[in-house]
Amino acid sequence: MSRFFIKVFVPGPFFEPLTYSTSAPVSAGIRVKVPLGSREVIGLCAGKANRPEALDTVKSVISMIDDEPIISTQHQALVDFTSNYYLAPPGDLLLSSLPTTLRKGKPIPEPRTEIGHNNSPAYQLTDDQHHAIEAVDQTANQFQCFLLQGVTGSGKTQVFSELIDRMIKRGQQILVLVPEIGLTGQMVRRIQDQLDGELCVSHSGIADGERTKAFIASARGIADVLIGTRSALFTPMPKLGLILVDEEHDGAFKNQEGCRYSARDLAIVRAKQMNIPVVLSSATPSLETWQQAELGKYRRLRLSARPGQPQPTIHLIDARYDRPKDGLSKAAKRAIRHAIDYGQQALVFLNRRGYSPILMCADCGWIPGCKHCDAKPTLHRQPDSLWCHHCDHHQRPVSICPECSGRSLLAIGHGTERLEEALAGSFPDVPIIRVDRDTTARRRAFEQLIQPVIDGQPCILVGTQMLAKGHDFQKLSTVVVTDADQGLSGADFRSVEHFAQLLTQVAGRAGRHGATGQVLIQTHRPDSEWFDKILRQDYDHLAKAVLLEREKFNWPPKSHLALITARATSSISVFEALEKVANQIRAWNSPVRVLGPAPAPMERRNRQYHGQLLILGKRSLIQWVLKETGPWAYKKLGKVIFHLDVDPWDLW
Repeated sequence: MSRFFIKVFVPGPFFEPLTYSTSAPVSAGIRVKVPLGSREVIGLCAGKANRPEALDTVKSVISMIDDEPIISTQHQALVDFTSNYYLAPPGDLLLSSLPTTLRKGKPIPEPRTEIGHNNSPAYQLTDDQHHAIEAVDQTANQFQCFLLQGVTGSGKTQVFSELIDRMIKRGQQILVLVPEIGLTGQMVRRIQDQLDGELCVSHSGIADGERTKAFIASARGIADVLIGTRSALFTPMPKLGLILVDEEHDGAFKNQEGCRYSARDLAIVRAKQMNIPVVLSSATPSLETWQQAELGKYRRLRLSARPGQPQPTIHLIDARYDRPKDGLSKAAKRAIRHAIDYGQQALVFLNRRGYSPILMCADCGWIPGCKHCDAKPTLHRQPDSLWCHHCDHHQRPVSICPECSGRSLLAIGHGTERLEEALAGSFPDVPIIRVDRDTTARRRAFEQLIQPVIDGQPCILVGTQMLAKGHDFQKLSTVVVTDADQGLSGADFRSVEHFAQLLTQVAGRAGRHGATGQVLIQTHRPDSEWFDKILRQDYDHLAKAVLLEREKFNWPPKSHLALITARATSSISVFEALEKVANQIRAWNSPVRVLGPAPAPMERRNRQYHGQLLILGKRSLIQWVLKETGPWAYKKLGKVIFHLDVDPWDLW
């Protein structure tokens, strides 16, 4: 009987496909079931293999699952680049890029799409929008990276819709990436309204079976538009003609588990591989993207004004004098009441969930700590617990201080849960809608919560950064930022950039339709230079100032960065292991800088100690050093486990 040999990508720490034998040829891209050690796993055929010398060690394929390939050469090329750049095993990447049902070897279902409504647009395009559309349209079938930089509410989604319409008329597919699940519903509604074609959606908030049907519809070229979060980037699309990345600055595009890839950066890579345009859209671009546009490597397209609507006015409330009670100053309460009385909506923003960040004994100052972390647990009332947001440990709140037996336990500070309670007391006649991770944990909970807001009912929204970007609420006229100071005190070198982006984005929710918007920012530091720059509502001016500060210390985007973290149950083991790695890297005498070892910002987390090394330098040199000292996937030294993050979004 003839014996054929194939290469198969399997899950695990393998940077090359393994060789298996079959009784018949198998095409690349077909799923196969193969033995791996004592297990049977699903793998993906990578094509023919040379006849191995030691035939007795070659195991046979157990079964072929598919009749035709489910991934394309384009899909494989993107995974190969990702594996090489982020130093992650290609088998893990390939299989994680498939929906769960396909990863488990289930049969391929029939594809499913949604039909566009093909309505005529209910808006008139501005000159800036026309210019942006024509500029992108003229680069069809050639690579060009665009930065669509427009103030909040300037109509970036309208530009998306027009570009999608033109691409579909050419017979091409479009991939639209959004940073978070909560933004997909609104994007789908707005794109679908005037879409003359078929659309599907992919993110972790929908059932596995539905994601698989969307994957197949896209891979077979049936779906004209795919809208999804970062994992949708890897979906095969044979007629892909355009990639649109909304809110490109958002950290949610950076994967924080497994291979720490950036979907935004890989969208550019995929566009370049396929020789098609890619549009990065944001009112507050990341400094990396902003600098590329300044250097002329990306083409900047500006939307400089809201169509028919002025930018919201921004005012600082000096909390040293108008002291907040229950989290809100008198001026903030008056503004909220004014909005409600005129049939409008208000958003109260606090980027801290739970009831109170600290529980403290008023008699002796004792504060409970987490048993497994260096963190202080957050007090929650629903459920009633002290909850560590870092390791997810829950413990019952105490009523008696274990240090002094005192009973005067105080909840210090506000979270969204406590702010919701205070708002309900101050505005008993107004619906209060809280949106944070706790209230949106159930599937489709986000859409159900904000439906009254979309319907235009007078209400008060209270929530975290989930509400800060992308949403277009027509009746929302007033935004109150309750604690702006927390954003200026971060230890990460990107903290000011992230703070400015978040504040600008949340301010941009106000006054997008009808009433002129107003934004009130409560702060104890009104004289901060960063508030002065934000009040100017000139992001370019702010970006230049932050970039100048970064250049002084050679931080990205002036240089490039890789973060090596290590964790173990012993602090000594962590730092000994990191010192060995640091010495290895330094022994190559390359021009890269090695900073550390140093404790992570939170050293003890989830019962383990965490340390880190930072590597700064040119991208090519960092890549070379990491490859010489790797492989990094699944790397261990004794009981110390390592993780590698190339181009980290933060240093946590």
